[in-house]
Amino acid sequence: MNRSRLPPSERPFDLLVRKTGGEERAIGVLHELSLQMGARLQRGLTGAVPDQVLAAVALIRAGIALDAVSSSLTWQEFEAFCANLLKVHGYTVKTNVVLTRPRRQIDIFAEGQTLALSVDCKHWGRSFSGWALERVATEQIERSTLYKLKRRVKVPVLPVILTLLDSQVREVVGVPVVPIFALRDFLVSVNRFDEGLAIV
Repeated sequence: MNRSRLPPSERPFDLLVRKTGGEERAIGVLHELSLQMGARLQRGLTGAVPDQVLAAVALIRAGIALDAVSSSLTWQEFEAFCANLLKVHGYTVKTNVVLTRPRRQIDIFAEGQTLALSVDCKHWGRSFSGWALERVATEQIERSTLYKLKRRVKVPVLPVILTLLDSQVREVVGVPVVPIFALRDFLVSVNRFDEGLAIV
């Protein structure tokens, strides 16, 4: 498939405006996508973090090359969008949690009433190898276990990898790999009693 590339330094929303033929149409695309994802579309479109990520998802769906879209987003934008989406779905969220001795960092810790999610956000610009994904998942299990012990979390904790890309991999070593646009459906269906999940 021939995928279009983003011009250098063009922000996702700006490109979406060009691709759709105007800001009003771009806002319409984002509004529809935000409803599908269960997120509220924020005002101040060109400056708000969630809107750049929504625009990036819309561009990927429209055939723009993932590596180009991914490079136009910062990791902070992607993590903030993921955190906001989890808050919308009723989770209490902590971001950039740092543990000491040993030093480890968790991008997002989202606690619900019966299950907590320890989230590693990845907006990789290309498909990832099975080996790399397995390493990331194993490290997320380790961080999640350490966090639960050190912070005395009462509910079960599920390590999760959130991605910008939809890959064929849905789970690796018991860690769900969830594309950001499928997070809503994942949150509705995940259960702490699901077999095979690396719940700590």
